[in-house]
Amino acid sequence: MSENPQASIESRISKALESSSVPEDRALRNFRYVVASVNDSALAAWADLWNELRGNVTANGMVAPEMEEGFKPACGWPEFLEKLWLLKHYLDYIHRFCKP
Repeated sequence: MSENPQASIESRISKALESSSVPEDRALRNFRYVVASVNDSALAAWADLWNELRGNVTANGMVAPEMEEGFKPACGWPEFLEKLWLLKHYLDYIHRFCKP
């Protein structure tokens, strides 16, 4: 059982990394793999969201006249908003992970 169950996850991870015998170059490579994986997930979420808008919005961001009346995603609002939330989650994770 843990000595201090109240310790934050950040402090436990930092402590584990400090006591790790992993060489710095390998740790950096592992860090890059994790960030790349989360970034791939973020890009996939963005692609799903953009595909919902495709046909109604040009690459330059011009909105088609029929969209001015309202937008209804083909996947439905709950799924569309879930994808938007996932994108925010992935970007937030990358930001926190890379912040010095």
